[in-house]
Amino acid sequence: METHFLEVSQMTTNHPVKQEKNSYRIKYINVLEHFVQKYSKDDLWATEELHLYTKKLLDEGTPYSSHVFNFPKQFKEVISTKFKPFSFFSYRYCLLMDCIFLCAYENIDKGKEILQDFFTYCPKRYHKKLQALFDFLFDPSRKIDHIEKIEYMKDCWEQNRVFLTQEPIKVIITANMSAGKSTLLNALVGKKVNKTQNDACTAKIHYIKNKPFEDSLCYEWDYLLDLDADHQTLMEDNQSNCGNFITVGTHFRTISPITKRLWLIDTPGVNSSRDIAHKQLAEDTILSSSADLMIYLLNGENIGTCDDRKHLIFISEHYRGNILFVVNKVDRFRKNEDSVHATLQTLTNDLIELGFASPMVVPISSYAAYLAKMKIAGEILDEDEQDEFNRLARKLKQPEYQFNSYYPDSVQSSVNISCDTDTLQLLMHSGVLHLEHMIYTIR
Repeated sequence: METHFLEVSQMTTNHPVKQEKNSYRIKYINVLEHFVQKYSKDDLWATEELHLYTKKLLDEGTPYSSHVFNFPKQFKEVISTKFKPFSFFSYRYCLLMDCIFLCAYENIDKGKEILQDFFTYCPKRYHKKLQALFDFLFDPSRKIDHIEKIEYMKDCWEQNRVFLTQEPIKVIITANMSAGKSTLLNALVGKKVNKTQNDACTAKIHYIKNKPFEDSLCYEWDYLLDLDADHQTLMEDNQSNCGNFITVGTHFRTISPITKRLWLIDTPGVNSSRDIAHKQLAEDTILSSSADLMIYLLNGENIGTCDDRKHLIFISEHYRGNILFVVNKVDRFRKNEDSVHATLQTLTNDLIELGFASPMVVPISSYAAYLAKMKIAGEILDEDEQDEFNRLARKLKQPEYQFNSYYPDSVQSSVNISCDTDTLQLLMHSGVLHLEHMIYTIR
């Protein structure tokens, strides 16, 4: 399976077939299954897509099992049934798009075989439109109009296609175990995709990849492929995965209306006392990295630790790309005891001594940003999260803890959102919006 398929959003949310009776949708899935079995029965993407379509297109709780049926008869029923009074439309064109999406996405030769099957069983008067749709699916220069029932699916297809033409922005994130790296990743994504315990996890590189539009689905490829991964699946590493990689695909919740292709590359904490493999894997990934940006995350409550110094020396000696030094957890500072400005200045001086020329050092509260994004998305916070939201909303209104004010003027002037609610104010003051801007404009 091509890994970039995990950056493709699904067409199931407003799929036109969902407006029809469940009995028809079952027949529709039957036909999709026939094509998967015929053309892609050993293809991981196709088989999991079929499972997803079965789950999302049928009514919840509908039992479904594979069975032998008269394909020509059922195919003709699916493509020719007219539903509403005086309707002249059917779902033959939706079906062609789905069959190619499941079985032949980016594979024009296999797609031609599928199209030929449609020609075999569809009346000849429909062949011209079927051919025009097929040409559109594989050639971005082709335009189609006046083909019924495909408006939503056509829009999804075009968004996916344009998105995958972008060169991904690759951001590698490295830190020691107490820095809050998983919370930062959850804040950048706007969803809980990484576990936030301070325990050492399996030594894996996590690729977290953006998708072009929201389909309410998180994918995970961790030995098994799950296109509708639940919280437990995302939080637990599959022990059968003998490789070094786990890939998650989901739409990132950002304020910007422009969606860019972004890969967040999460490396293990380098100071695990239980497993030296974590440090080795992180360092090997950094040595072989072709990332556009490295984020070195530090715990603001423990600046200057020996563990950080050792890792920073390694970075200084071996990494030559763009680096942002991001100080997290500064929302925990106490007034009259800790100074955000002094902490950032001390760290900057230390970095210069270690050989980093003109280091860019910025503060964030990743947890504040995560909670704010969850509320904006309509997610329900539990009691503890709501208490933290209230505390952070109050604290980050104080001038010293408005972390956006510590970013360069050019960044501040480029990030403009309406802050007419406590939630939007908290997101702005967390500094994460400004960090996102620096990430998305790195090239």
